[in-house]
Amino acid sequence: MKLENYISRLRQQLQQQSTIMPYRNHVVPLEPTVEPEEFRLKKTVFLGYTDVNAGSIRALLGISMKREYYDVQIPELCKARVAVELPGILDPRDKPYSPLQVWNLKYEQFSVIFVNTILKPETCHHVCSWIVDMCTSSCVDKLVVLSALRVDVPSSHVSSHVSRDPIYEKTINDMPLTNCLSLPGESRMTDPFLSTLIQMIHVGFVPTCFLVVPAHRAWPGTARDEDGSKEVIRTFQRTINGATKISFDEKLSFKLIYKGEKITNSASTIYN
Repeated sequence: MKLENYISRLRQQLQQQSTIMPYRNHVVPLEPTVEPEEFRLKKTVFLGYTDVNAGSIRALLGISMKREYYDVQIPELCKARVAVELPGILDPRDKPYSPLQVWNLKYEQFSVIFVNTILKPETCHHVCSWIVDMCTSSCVDKLVVLSALRVDVPSSHVSSHVSRDPIYEKTINDMPLTNCLSLPGESRMTDPFLSTLIQMIHVGFVPTCFLVVPAHRAWPGTARDEDGSKEVIRTFQRTINGATKISFDEKLSFKLIYKGEKITNSASTIYN
C-alpha cells in the first residue's frame, strides 16, 4: 500500500473515532457538548426495563432531577420499538425515549439505564453484555436492578402483616441497599432478560442489588389500580427515595403509555 493511501485511511479512522466511542461491537452516540471519552456511568447505577408490569421502567422514568441523556445504539436493537412513551407533545427540554438510553443525573453520583423495549430472548444477552461491560469499564460501585415480575416466593417467607405491595431485595457480590425483606434464593421467576443478566453479573463480578416486586402483567396504556401497576410504581419510588433521596414525579410515571407487547418467558432462579 502506498504511503499516501495509508495516511489517508489513518486520517479517516481518526475522524471516525473523534465522533463515536467504540465499545466492542457497540456505538454510543453522545451529545455534541460532551467528549466521547467522558461517557462513563456514575458510581451507583439504577436499571429499569420493560418487565411484565412495565413497573420498573415507569418508576425510574419519573425521576425529576436534572440529567444528561445518552442514546445507546447496538446492532441487535436497530429495529426495536420503544415500549413506554410520553403522552402528548414532548417538552422541548426533554429528549425522546429510545430503546436503550442512559441518564446521568447532574450533580449526583447516580446513573440510570433504561431498556425501553420488549426484548426477544435471543437478544437479551447482547443487551446484558453491554450493561455488564459498561459497569465494569466505568468501575461502578453498585448496580441496582428494579424488577416487577411473576415470582413464586416460598410461603414461609411471605409476611401476613404487610398491607402494601411487598418489595424484596437480593444481592450478588454486594451489600444491601435497603432494609427490605431478603428474597429467598429458591424463589422461582420467569424473566429471560433477568435470567441472562444474573448469569453475566456472576461472571463479571458486578456488585448488584435486585429490588423485586411480585406483580402480574399490566394492561396497555397508563398505569392503573386495577392491574396493580400504580402500586408497583409507588413501591419502587418510595423505596429508592428512602434510600437515596432521589426525587420522583409520580404523576408523570402514572401518565406514561405502556404499549403492552407480548413477552416470552423462561424460568430461572435468583441465586447466590
